[in-house]
Amino acid sequence: MKVVHIVHQFPPEFRGGTEACVQSLAGAQRRRGDAPVIVAGSDVRSERGEVRRDEVDGLPVHRVLRRPGENYSMDHRQPRVAEQVVALVGGLRPDVVHLHHTLNLSGDLAARLHAAGHAVVATLHDFTTVCARFFLVRPDGESCERAFPLPSERCVACVLPDFPAGREALERETAAKVVTARAEAAAISLAIAPSEAVRARWLRSGLFAPQRLVTLRHGIELLARPPAPARDRRDGRLVLATWGHLAPAKGVLDLLAAMRLVRDERLALLVLGEPTDAAHAEALLDAAEGLDVTFRGRYDAADLPALRAEADLAVFPSRAEETFGLVVAEARALGFPVAASDRGALPEAVGAAGAVLPAADPAAWAHLFAALLRDGSPLPAWAAAAREDLLSPEQHAERVADLYARALESRA
Repeated sequence: MKVVHIVHQFPPEFRGGTEACVQSLAGAQRRRGDAPVIVAGSDVRSERGEVRRDEVDGLPVHRVLRRPGENYSMDHRQPRVAEQVVALVGGLRPDVVHLHHTLNLSGDLAARLHAAGHAVVATLHDFTTVCARFFLVRPDGESCERAFPLPSERCVACVLPDFPAGREALERETAAKVVTARAEAAAISLAIAPSEAVRARWLRSGLFAPQRLVTLRHGIELLARPPAPARDRRDGRLVLATWGHLAPAKGVLDLLAAMRLVRDERLALLVLGEPTDAAHAEALLDAAEGLDVTFRGRYDAADLPALRAEADLAVFPSRAEETFGLVVAEARALGFPVAASDRGALPEAVGAAGAVLPAADPAAWAHLFAALLRDGSPLPAWAAAAREDLLSPEQHAERVADLYARALESRA
């Protein structure tokens, strides 16, 4: 089967959770004999707005560049880019189009591709179709998960401080985004939610009937190798590890505050990843002053397996409404017990492999760390459950193939 995956960016230009999931799925599809092709947006601008073709790990990649001035906004439709993508996909002649994200491309691609005769399956990695901030969370941290239907006047108040064109223009774009969102949802034959939390939110949106919205977790590459032995804890220390993009919403400052509350020199932290901006980098360094914290900076997936012999507990205190929790799944695949916040899909991601604690509550996290320093017996039990109910990329690809067949059958 020939599959075109559409995503907003793709490695090596950028590798976030969505990009990693697309690369993993496409790689597994190629290994099972399918013919996946990537059509990706880019942050690179070009006066010509051309398509640049390359190959990443055996996968053909077509990067669609925008021209200067083709900026996405509240209703991020870009007619020229959309026409270019539809023409490109038409030339590739896929059996199915798998839409993952349209940022950096155009927000009306599902409707345009459906109108061009393509079967469209979508993975709903976040809520960009209805939310300009992607995750249904306002700048003050308030969740909009029960504020459907969206977009609405509520969105105008949320976005206006960051919208230089003013209220009148924003109101027009918000009204247009309502129409776009409905058309996009109607054009998708089958939508995949990576967690029950995401599926529940989309059901509340009213855009998808239950039978067109299925839950399927992402496959995890790190399952391909056996977990490394755990760190020897006879030294009495509790070594924490966390990784990912170090944005303020990921809660690492809360983690450092919790460590300071514990006031125990046996507590240590390893941090992998790069801060998203200089101000946050400075805040992290200031908060870590006097604590046993090691910032290792940029990493890739090949660096993670060695962590199991260095750390006892993987910790992810995110304040964001996470839609899957890839880093939690990675930690479990490595055999780690985990502690994560109660936001979004993270409780599902933890399962029986650890503890779920309140987000933005350093005292609660400090209580857990102090308890584990006194008695670490929960850690082996959590680790024993770590790899349960995870999917390998091959298992994930097999289930996605069944969903493709179902989508094609519904169009017949």
